Amino acid sequence: MKQTKLDSKSIQWIKDNPKEFTEELIRKSKLVNKFSNELEPYRIKKDKEGYQKLFKELLKKEEEKEWKKE
Repeated sequence: MKQTKLDSKSIQWIKDNPKEFTEELIRKSKLVNKFSNELEPYRIKKDKEGYQKLFKELLKKEEEKEWKKE
């Protein structure tokens, strides 16, 4: 898997909006903690493709749940 680098526009936004960036990072970390146990088998098997696919699906579901609560 290739590591993507942030472009200069994204870096500038982070520098200009550190509070919003930090809040979003914390929010996503809490969501990931909710389903990290489901990802564990993929991590142990070192199945990066399966891990990434399941991660995206689970993150999307958790974000939808969060939006419904608000």
